[in-house]
Amino acid sequence: MSSSPAFIGTADLASRLTSPDVRVVDVRWELDDETAGERAYAAGHIPGAVYLSWLRDLSSDTDPIQGQLAEPERFARVLGAAGVGPDTTVVAYDDGGIYMAARLVWALRQYGHAKAHVLDGGLPAWRREGRPITGEVVEPGPREYPVPLARDLRATKDDVVAALDQGGTAIVDCRMDATYGAAGAHIPGATRLPAPVLFDGDGLLRAPADLRELAERAGIERGRPAILYCGGGISASAAFVALREIGFDRLRVYDGSWTEWGADPATPKESH
Repeated sequence: MSSSPAFIGTADLASRLTSPDVRVVDVRWELDDETAGERAYAAGHIPGAVYLSWLRDLSSDTDPIQGQLAEPERFARVLGAAGVGPDTTVVAYDDGGIYMAARLVWALRQYGHAKAHVLDGGLPAWRREGRPITGEVVEPGPREYPVPLARDLRATKDDVVAALDQGGTAIVDCRMDATYGAAGAHIPGATRLPAPVLFDGDGLLRAPADLRELAERAGIERGRPAILYCGGGISASAAFVALREIGFDRLRVYDGSWTEWGADPATPKESH
């Protein structure tokens, strides 16, 4: 399994499921029920998987914007307790409803953990193929995870303001259509790339040619920086990992996204 691809297939994971250097992480989650993912995990999950909640385990507990990426110390502590070391290959999966697996992979790569992958098609693909499911809860032995140094894959509100002032950076709105429509506004000059269009009806990543065409329509160019945002940084993370898969390497996710931008009366908005 290469450390560079953002996605791996079910067959690839199945072949290494019992490998001691692989840790599968179930990150299923629902916006209106924070414990639904953990209950679903208890009811059945991929053998060997541990469960991590984005808000409880992987988000900052001090940032006023809910769901922001956990600080390096907190992130390292949670990963170590989940049995992840700096050389562990992490495979994250969700149920295809909310792109939490992509969010975790983006977070890992922000903190320099290259061996981080989304299970293509998630748990639905695994189930469709009749692969094993268990209710056994894993209690992994803790690992030492050094406090990581952040990379430049996360954008702040100030970064977006600077990008608007200076020009030259594509601002891309990755909100789902319903969320985008309900808000009624967007960051000025932002183009549209709803994250769900990057995946087919089975939740599998679209072919590279299709991804390139979608990126081109959204004004995303190789060599040109782009900041991706959505409602709360989750759909933008899905777009991040999808586009990284075809070689776009100047992407950042605006972590606060519209939750932060839309609530600030000082930020410019454009109606749609």
